[in-house]
Amino acid sequence: MSNQAGTLGKYQIIREIARSNDIVYEAYDPLMNRRVALKELAVMPGATPQQREDRIKRFLREARAAGTLSHPNIMTVYEAGESEGRHFIAMEYLDGHTLRNEIDTNGFLPIDRACEIADKVLLALDYAHKNGVIHRDIKPDNIQLLADGRIKLTDFGIARLTFEPNLTMDGQVFGTPSYMSPEQVVGKDIDARSDLFSMGAVIFEMVSGTKPFAGDSVVAITFAIMNKEPDKPTQVPYPFWQFLQKALEKAVHLRYRDAEEMREIMATSARTVQPGPAPMGMPVTPPPHVPIQNPYLPQQPSFSYHAQQQTPLPPPISAPYNPYQVQQPQYAQTPYQPQPSGVPLPNNIPIYYPPPPRAPLLKPETKVFLGRLFLTLAVVGTLVALIIVGIDALSKATSRAELQRKDEFTVMQIDKVDSSLPVEAQIEKRQQLINTLQDKVTISEQKRQLAVLYQKLAQKSDFIQAESALKKSIELDPDNADYYSNLGNIYSNQALKCQNDDDKLNCLVNGAENWQKAADLADDKKKQTYENGAATASYNCAYAAYLKGEKYVATNMFFQAKRYASSNSQVRDQAERFLKELGR
Repeated sequence: MSNQAGTLGKYQIIREIARSNDIVYEAYDPLMNRRVALKELAVMPGATPQQREDRIKRFLREARAAGTLSHPNIMTVYEAGESEGRHFIAMEYLDGHTLRNEIDTNGFLPIDRACEIADKVLLALDYAHKNGVIHRDIKPDNIQLLADGRIKLTDFGIARLTFEPNLTMDGQVFGTPSYMSPEQVVGKDIDARSDLFSMGAVIFEMVSGTKPFAGDSVVAITFAIMNKEPDKPTQVPYPFWQFLQKALEKAVHLRYRDAEEMREIMATSARTVQPGPAPMGMPVTPPPHVPIQNPYLPQQPSFSYHAQQQTPLPPPISAPYNPYQVQQPQYAQTPYQPQPSGVPLPNNIPIYYPPPPRAPLLKPETKVFLGRLFLTLAVVGTLVALIIVGIDALSKATSRAELQRKDEFTVMQIDKVDSSLPVEAQIEKRQQLINTLQDKVTISEQKRQLAVLYQKLAQKSDFIQAESALKKSIELDPDNADYYSNLGNIYSNQALKCQNDDDKLNCLVNGAENWQKAADLADDKKKQTYENGAATASYNCAYAAYLKGEKYVATNMFFQAKRYASSNSQVRDQAERFLKELGR
């Protein structure tokens, strides 16, 4: 069928619903007289033929993954097709909202409501797993709550079909970081129990309102998944918490065997949360009140007025002897008796007469004159020095002001044009401007602005261009901690995409070193944040080197993780444990 405006194949497009990696429309099927959700493949402009072919394969695999499943809790796929080079999947139209909207609106859900939703999703997963489909992206955004009360599992875009060759190479990571299993984080081969871990994370978020493994970056989240245990939410009873702990076990063999077993344990733990009523015919009477004797409290005797007797007071008790107290000697209190007057002195003691005073070297008038003369000379000399310094400073200020006026005029002319140019053109103009300036202050300021432009360029570039741009920002403004942290993030994120272990370790080393530099340069407001980032990046690098057998790199990075980690943090404890294992 021709691809007219507002149509795709035989379907009439009503409106666009969502747009991410692909485009989803609300559409109408005139042949079957029904409303459908139409998902169109969107290929990134400039993609190579190989990349386009890979996207089409994954798109069609999504259609096969969901199309082979027919279950009341799984979104139905009607067909997959192509019209004039545009690939699409026609699916059941779901009228409702996602579990993500439900959690964001309510904060957290009651346990019975959370179990109701989880039960339907686990039924869908049990059916999918038994038919050879592993979803790999279980999260609240992919669970649809329909207006009529039904619950549907959606989006099989990165599902794995166990009965077909795997499109994902070893080391490649697909999924949403906050809900990925540990084996999914490191790119290992996964089975159905990975979906159960993700479902455990979703149930945790439903009953607590928070993610079990939180963090402000991909590095922090993946570190938490691999090394930390989630804290028990205060509103979750202990039997249900035991159920969640087993679902979130980091070791695959310690989790539930399949979705059916997870459903049964969840139902049992949920029943223990609400105690049942007393059996019929069994009256509930409170036990008789018996006062509890506390052996650690003094026993108070019963008081009786007639029992009181007038007994003599005991003699005063002298203070006990203290061997450390200084004993004051006892002196006789003898009053002072002056020597009576009129008693003659002994004759053998000579009488001393002091010599007459010497005459002063300078007369008082001379001292006053010399003091005034010295003070006058000091004041005059200070004034002369201040005048000379002032004239020199005024001359330099005048020269600098003249240079600044010329440079500011040039900068103003450039800024008028820069705001309308792309970032690359602004960088080129700013570089040419710096080469023509003469005032050092203006040059320094323009270099900082040029560094900001390179940072903007890094945000919309691929890894190689972003790395080069941020290195240029650091060269222009070497004391800015933000540029080092951004470069560290780029290396850490690139490490997740590396297929070669050597390349991955090299990226992790570069990322950790840049985070360490950022922590050393950060001011007091960001010091703690950057030190936590440096500790996390260093630990991840050390752990990867440890697994690869690079003991020198692992030891050095574990030392750095211990250095930057907080004194009571888990990163520090883990780093110390590995250092002991490495003999350090």
